Amino acid sequence: MNYSPTRQLNVLVRHPDPIVRAGLIAALHQHAGPGISVHDVDDQSPMGPPIDVVIADYDNAIRLADPDSRKADRRLAAARILALTANDREGDIRRAIQAGVHGYLLLGGTLDELIEGIRKVGNGARCLCPIVAERIAESLAGETLTLRESEVLRLVAAGQPNKAIARQLAIELGTVKSHVRAIMTKLGAISRTQAASIAVSRGLVAEARPVQPVFMPQRLHAAQASAQFA
Repeated sequence: MNYSPTRQLNVLVRHPDPIVRAGLIAALHQHAGPGISVHDVDDQSPMGPPIDVVIADYDNAIRLADPDSRKADRRLAAARILALTANDREGDIRRAIQAGVHGYLLLGGTLDELIEGIRKVGNGARCLCPIVAERIAESLAGETLTLRESEVLRLVAAGQPNKAIARQLAIELGTVKSHVRAIMTKLGAISRTQAASIAVSRGLVAEARPVQPVFMPQRLHAAQASAQFA
């Protein structure tokens, strides 16, 4: 898609880290050149100009991609969303694009890439940095997991054995085993553990949280101590 680099663009920087936000704003003010006007979330009035591009971290980008989330601020009604994040996991990138994010750049890129991304996104095109584009290409080239396989994979990654998976999904144990074999083949894994690791690294499932130790009540500790010295 062609885009016009001469169009005046109003850009809002929305990032939860004040240092990152301040650095982006200062760098863009100094180097973006004519045609890009940079705004901060802290200096916007309700009567400000309509925003063309919002630069946001991953979570804010996902939220702002939903038009309903922008209804409270009329300046953002037609804004296009450019994610600037360290998150390079394939699954998360796909979720962002499917949610409606228009551009996806990784932290650590050059300022020229960011400025080019702003111009592309602001003028109606999409923009993916090379690493993100490669992740998407790899995803499309590989075999896609079915919905049921994704459900099984999520439980495998959570450490659930086949019998427990069968009970939770109300399917036969043999069906679970077939799904696990298919998952390992599609992910190129040689074990359940490796399949879970690949799935987490690619963002296909959420990283399992460590199980928190269960502490016994104080009275129980006391009772055990008394028994020990009885």
